[in-house]
Amino acid sequence: MATAQQPKQPTTKKSNKQDARSRRTTGRILAEARRLFSEHGFAGVSAEQIVAAAGVTRGALYHHFDGKKGLFRAVLEQVQAEIKQRVKAAVARAQDPMGMLIAANNEFLTACLDHGARRILLTEAPAVLGWEDWRAVDEYHFLGDFRAFLGQLMEKGVLRPLPVDALAHVISGAANEAAFWAAREDDAEAALAQAQWTMAELIRSLSA
Repeated sequence: MATAQQPKQPTTKKSNKQDARSRRTTGRILAEARRLFSEHGFAGVSAEQIVAAAGVTRGALYHHFDGKKGLFRAVLEQVQAEIKQRVKAAVARAQDPMGMLIAANNEFLTACLDHGARRILLTEAPAVLGWEDWRAVDEYHFLGDFRAFLGQLMEKGVLRPLPVDALAHVISGAANEAAFWAAREDDAEAALAQAQWTMAELIRSLSA
């Protein structure tokens, strides 16, 4: 009597290899695109240059990123995520709640003006994506956590009770504008120090 053949157990080995290969390809494209966009800007770089530098096909770029603009957005998301991690680390090193808020702002401005991020974040992104889309990316990475943090500081009596949504947008908008201003100055380092000091004084004025 024939014995029914047991179904083969599904294996993930092949899919794991494919996923790892896909991540490596994506990583190479992102790294080269970020370098080229930082050096030459979005308009100064062609899709052909990116894929040649990354050692992949044009089809791979469109498969993973839906074209050059989609790739640029992915680079921007990567830059924003890195800045967010830097801000979190700065907050963790601060000694008191008000110091946390000032440290977060200082690190945000410093990170925005780093050479590797400045052009992508402050020059290219608003032009390539449009102001509304650029703001949406910025708010996705920062505004929700920032709003919650301000709310916690108000509950602890560190900050004066103010409308938290309005305050989050006001401080975030001021920090972004300070970064834009400092990036345009001839002496960006001096402008950064002035922006950080001014924002710190603004934040201290909100103390309860």
